[in-house]
Order: sequence, then structure tokens, then C-alpha cells
Amino acid sequence: MGAIATLRFAEVTLDIYALGVDLLGPGAMVGDDYTMRRAEQLGLVGAPGTSRKMFLRARANSIEGGTSEIQRNIIGERVLGLPGEPRTDKDLPWKDVPRS
Repeated sequence: MGAIATLRFAEVTLDIYALGVDLLGPGAMVGDDYTMRRAEQLGLVGAPGTSRKMFLRARANSIEGGTSEIQRNIIGERVLGLPGEPRTDKDLPWKDVPRS
């Protein structure tokens, strides 16, 4: 169930901060004074640049816990019982796996 939680956390944070940046408009990525004052009025930022920082940080969350695609593969194979992706090196020890 950890894969499901990791995937959902990454997706929800992406959606939350994308909405925040959408509400602030294109200036949210620039961080000028007007945008920051508007963000504070909407309650979207704490310290200056927080909305921009968290928008970009949310992207990293989907990479840190294993990419979202890998988490979906884990859910498909372990939770749903779907067949795994075909691999020719599955039975080889790690030291014998061919690398580029």
C-alpha cells in the first residue's frame, strides 16, 4: 500500500500547487511584488516565493519516491496482480546484468 500512498501524495501535491499558481496567474513564476501581495491576500503564500517554490518542489516529490510510472508498475504487479513487463535479465544476478 506504500506505492499507492506515494503515488497519491505526488499527484495531490502537484494538483494543489498547480491550482495555486493558476490562481496567481503567470506572475506567480516571476514573483514580483504585486503577485506576492495578491498571493498573500488569497492566503497562498507564507514567505516570499513560497507558492513558486512549492509548485516546483511538488514536481520533485513524484521523482523522489520513485517516479510515478514506477509506482504505477508496482501497484499493477503487486496489488492488482497484472503481469510484469517482459525482462530478459530477470533471472541474472545484478553483477551480470548488461549495462550501457
